[in-house]
Amino acid sequence: MDYKNLIRLADQAFKNNKLDDSIKLLQNALQIEPNSFDINAKLGILNLKQGNLEKSKNYFNKTIELNPKSLLSYLNLGIIYVKLNNRNLALKNYLKALKIDPKNFGINYNLGNYYFANNDLVKAEKYYLISINLDPKNFYPYNNLFQLYDRSNNIKKLDFIINKILDIFPRTSSVQFLEGIYEFRKKNYEKTIRILNDLNISKQDAQRNALKENTLGKCYDFIGSYSDAFKHFSKSNDIIESFLKDRLDRNRYVNFIKKKINFIYNNNLEADKKTYSHDKFNDPVFLIGFPRSGTTLLDTILRTHKRIKVIEEKNLVDQLINKLNKIHNDDYLKLETLTLEIKSECRNLYFESRKKLLGYDDNAIYIDKMPLNILYVVELKKIFPRAKFILALRNPFDVVLSCFMQPFQPNDAMSNFFNLRDTSEFYDLVMELWKKYEDNLNLDLHIVKYENVVGDFESTIKNLIKFLNVDWSEDLKYFYLTARKRGIINTPSYNQVNMPLYKESISRWKNYRDKFSEVNSKLDKWVKIFGY
Repeated sequence: MDYKNLIRLADQAFKNNKLDDSIKLLQNALQIEPNSFDINAKLGILNLKQGNLEKSKNYFNKTIELNPKSLLSYLNLGIIYVKLNNRNLALKNYLKALKIDPKNFGINYNLGNYYFANNDLVKAEKYYLISINLDPKNFYPYNNLFQLYDRSNNIKKLDFIINKILDIFPRTSSVQFLEGIYEFRKKNYEKTIRILNDLNISKQDAQRNALKENTLGKCYDFIGSYSDAFKHFSKSNDIIESFLKDRLDRNRYVNFIKKKINFIYNNNLEADKKTYSHDKFNDPVFLIGFPRSGTTLLDTILRTHKRIKVIEEKNLVDQLINKLNKIHNDDYLKLETLTLEIKSECRNLYFESRKKLLGYDDNAIYIDKMPLNILYVVELKKIFPRAKFILALRNPFDVVLSCFMQPFQPNDAMSNFFNLRDTSEFYDLVMELWKKYEDNLNLDLHIVKYENVVGDFESTIKNLIKFLNVDWSEDLKYFYLTARKRGIINTPSYNQVNMPLYKESISRWKNYRDKFSEVNSKLDKWVKIFGY
């Protein structure tokens, strides 16, 4: 059979959604005609659809050899490199495509997505607006501009874009969904409830269904209808849990924490008091705590100070922990015998990764904010013996409720937050591990209670600033202005820390007191320990 017939059969298989058959037919055609641009391009697209990124990349590289001006090839390579987390090559290919056709909608739209993902909001906005000018009836750039303005708390531009959307597009479920989110941001809770209760979203769209239910939960909470609020929060969590049940392992973190608690209970740990004069870096400050304990608020306050640089929830510590895991292989006793060479390698890995994110300023105080780094304090103390730790605390009942209420990006750790029972048990485990650390490791530690930040801001933050050995700055009082200039804040608190302090979130759990009956004993223990 000649290669043209094989291509025709492959196209037919594709139309029937038989992607494997289509790929096999095209591979047979490629053996006959290896320098066919069309065959290589089709194989690139099919492998991209199936997630075979390396194969797809190779096919598109071949098409560029055959046609160095192939806009489609550069565009798809940009998409592939985004998925491979190679930002430099993604941008390089997008810009090559843009040079070939600067008025192509797909290129400008994908460049907008690229810059949005990399928190360059000015360029993201620019390319979304260009793509809108190129195709004014395409909904996607409008939708993404809405997300950009929402996530960056730019309410004035959010007003503008929602009005454009409502003016141009019919009131589809996608438009109605944005309208509901917009009214929620404007604090029109009754109107939001009417819009979202009238909204039908396909069951296959689990993400938007979950966010719809979560937003309804928040609306009912704000108007004081707590039974309805709890019902919708539960429904939101059930949607996510059902959709991701085969992809998340709640017990992975639970078993990991239990193993660490057992290790510390059965071994006498000693903090490593050695200093490391061989590198120029000061040991970091780690801002830790259980999620929803006020770490994002402290992050925003501290970064207002000119000498303080905060790394917001990046995986610097994860890289270090992965390296150590290969060494100790779950035998934590090996942490006690780490060589100076290994410690140096770990320090260099961390500091080089940090430098790529923030550069280096010898006069700056660097704070690494990642709440659940609380799990790795023993490792961090071994590698950074002079590290400082800031522990964010909040009333355990409020923390557990807030975790249950928030639509976190789903992962193994966050999958413990789908109901109050699991959340409380996870909190209990994490805090038991923390107390073992605190009692055994002689930490250079400062504890900040969320309630004290809200109730006695100046005194509380002055004590924290003193712990960091920097001078007080009056700018710290106006931290919420800093938040408004930050761009994207990558936590569920993004639309809260841009406002002056408010007390409504303190003791919110009392509105749901009857829902805690099963877990009171777990949390009462920590209320007493932490002095609430």
